[in-house]
Amino acid sequence: MNSGNKAIFWKRLSEIRAGMLIPDGADPRPMAHAVRSEDNALWFLTDKASDVAQAANRRANARHVVSSPDAKLYATIDGQLSVETSRDKLDDIWTPMATAWFEGGRDDDRVCLVAFRPTRAEIWATKGTTQSLYQFAMAHLTAGSPDLGEHEILEF
Repeated sequence: MNSGNKAIFWKRLSEIRAGMLIPDGADPRPMAHAVRSEDNALWFLTDKASDVAQAANRRANARHVVSSPDAKLYATIDGQLSVETSRDKLDDIWTPMATAWFEGGRDDDRVCLVAFRPTRAEIWATKGTTQSLYQFAMAHLTAGSPDLGEHEILEF
């Protein structure tokens, strides 16, 4: 991945369904995200009473950590949380799975749509499990180091 090439980052990130969200002042928690590169954002649905919603209300900084050999991406993503009130965006983000958390569906008074806009990401973009195993084997045979992919810091 070339420096500044965020398209691959967003594409691979969209193949990952969840990560650990860590709002400033709160404990890490697993959160499903929706990726919308056109918004430069990850979107979360949470309860208005949650610490994630409270952090978003105060526009707190946060870190989202993802790890997926299938998507060939490992990343720590720093950014800022905010609450979004757009009904259109809620409709865009809503999934049938969200209904399991909110009895009243999209109209449940507890629903809080949170935007997470990255400011910086440290990423490791791998070549995939098969290629990584090959690289480990070749490094062992040649006493070299395996080429496991690219490590990059992206600024948004």
